Amino acid sequence: MPLLLLLMFWGCRSTKMVEPIATIGSNPFITHMYTADPSAHVWKDGRLYVYASQDIAPPRGCDLMDRYHVFSTDNMRDWVDHGEILNSSQVPWGRKDGGFMWAPDCAYKDGTYYFYFPHPSGDNWNNTWKIGVATSKEPAANFTVQGYIEGMEPLIDPCVFVDDDGTAYIYHGGGGVCMAGRLKDNMMELEGKMQRVEGLEDFHEAPWIHKYKGKYYLSYSDNHDENWKDGVSGDNRMRYAMSDSPMGPWQSMGIYMEPTDSYTNHGSIVEYKGEWYAFYHNSALSGHDWLRSICVDKLHYNEDGTIRPVQQTKKRYNSYKGLVMAGYQGWFNAPTDGANRGWYHYTGHNGFKPGSCTIDLWPEVSEYSKLYQTEFTFDDGTPAYTFSSYDPSTVDTHFRWMKEYGIDGAFMQRFVAEIRYESGLHHFNKVLDSAMKSANKHGRAICVMYDLSGMNSGEEQILLNDIKQVTERHALFDRDRNPSYLYHNGKPLVAVWGVGFNDHRRYGLAEAETIVKGLKQLGFSVMLGVPTYWRELKNDTESDPRLHDLIRQCDIIMPWFVGRYDEASYPNFHTLIEDDIAWTKAVGVDYAPLCFPGFSWENMIRHGKGVQIARNKGSFFWKQLTNVIRSGAEMIYIAMFDEIDEGTAIFKCAHRVPTPTEGSVFVPMEEGTPSDLYLRLAGEAGRILRKEKTD
Repeated sequence: MPLLLLLMFWGCRSTKMVEPIATIGSNPFITHMYTADPSAHVWKDGRLYVYASQDIAPPRGCDLMDRYHVFSTDNMRDWVDHGEILNSSQVPWGRKDGGFMWAPDCAYKDGTYYFYFPHPSGDNWNNTWKIGVATSKEPAANFTVQGYIEGMEPLIDPCVFVDDDGTAYIYHGGGGVCMAGRLKDNMMELEGKMQRVEGLEDFHEAPWIHKYKGKYYLSYSDNHDENWKDGVSGDNRMRYAMSDSPMGPWQSMGIYMEPTDSYTNHGSIVEYKGEWYAFYHNSALSGHDWLRSICVDKLHYNEDGTIRPVQQTKKRYNSYKGLVMAGYQGWFNAPTDGANRGWYHYTGHNGFKPGSCTIDLWPEVSEYSKLYQTEFTFDDGTPAYTFSSYDPSTVDTHFRWMKEYGIDGAFMQRFVAEIRYESGLHHFNKVLDSAMKSANKHGRAICVMYDLSGMNSGEEQILLNDIKQVTERHALFDRDRNPSYLYHNGKPLVAVWGVGFNDHRRYGLAEAETIVKGLKQLGFSVMLGVPTYWRELKNDTESDPRLHDLIRQCDIIMPWFVGRYDEASYPNFHTLIEDDIAWTKAVGVDYAPLCFPGFSWENMIRHGKGVQIARNKGSFFWKQLTNVIRSGAEMIYIAMFDEIDEGTAIFKCAHRVPTPTEGSVFVPMEEGTPSDLYLRLAGEAGRILRKEKTD
């Protein structure tokens, strides 16, 4: 897709049939489309089916939701998408503009499957809700709308429960009102009038009924809101009540699920093969409240029948394949941030002030909760502020952006030349602590990457000792404690950058081999960062063929392309990348091509010479991303997330920069481009890489 069209139609996605996917404990379990409101049932064929609504991108609240999908499994691990079973255009009595196909349910009786769905019948959608009924002889196909149930109030979220004696009950609700009633044997008419359900504490919507050891359970979402400031982060929680009868009276029992990262929640509870499961949705894939994804976790009861709080499992990253991840420097400090490193990585030859600095880009700082005033000013005389990587809030903001824009995660840099000293070790431990917490909070992949630049021969053990300490500190082998840590080939991944370069480093292939073998012995998979011409052993690469032997011992290689080409010369590298991929496939090593948005060393090295590699309003970056995907790349490394020294940062950078002086000339974001353009492009590339849409 051309970049201009991409910007015009951002976020549109295509859907597809999927092969069996996901594993229990890896949430969301449907990732190729956005799904919500899971209604789970076990039918006579022994499979568990989930009926879900579909969120449509780009979102506009919930009004664009206009279709339903069905997924099934026979082992809670491998899921099959049976496709769309109903959409708004198939509802004869429905709203002429469609949309508003919200949380559904399904029931089975006497050889027929009954699919219940809310849908408005008029333009005044909030006052014209009906509970429609479609029927089929199959659980996941060929449903035909029969009409809607007369006599029900204009509410949403139907739930139909068929008791052990065959009696069917229907529930629905929203806006704080829950109603219940009996259905006739035809499953499409009421037996008497609906009754208001009493005894539910803080009912909002999403009623669901299940039965356990003779007791009836009514679960639902409450009205909890982030703005309550009650010490509970997030919005809707899932509550439940118990009764001896499906019609009540009900006794509220409390909360069984705390908020997810979505503004809403909607759940179902079902037993399958002797285990109980709680289904729900979150926004882990998109970071957007109205682009949700269905999840499942085990549910347990206490001896008295009360429900234990459900532990929400986070997404696990079993492979780098299918991911777009960025390198994360995390090395910026401010004098008052508590690290005692001054203006670290901001400072030029004469401090961090007009005429002396190393950064070329200025961060867009409006979303940071903690900032530091600098000596730089804007043209109107107001002071310029920047961030410190040492602050956990800074790292959390960055990982939140990764989630919001669909960037899968980050490789956290640890520089051997820094961690050899107490000050550097303290700083990078603090940044990594923050990153591990934020990665798990926002469901992003995270991986440790060691940069060997500046390492001396004999310091290999610094790295190997450090990874042992990091492993213990962050439970890299315990996926329950640290589900976001990136695995590859069945083992936690560690990246090692700077092997095979011919720029007179104080270490060589022997030291690199000691590191790789040491990591392997500790149980890690390894990604090796190598020069551009690693395959041909020329130009920026040592001519020693032992480099190829070392590469064969690794799991992934990532060649360093930064500064090697600009947009005009990039086509000359297409063949190189294709040949690289072919070579690595032949020897069983995976390949992570690098893409970068541009490059600038104006204030650090090139004083007065300007931008070295132009960004061209995202065109240069987009051409790299789409080319590596077309060439057969299965994973992508982006240089870098936060590197404002070399001008490769993809995070939000400023259009308005401090007043230029000799020695401190900053590169503004190009006119007409949003500050988040490169975050958007990286996230969009991930969707194309995973074949969620075409380019």
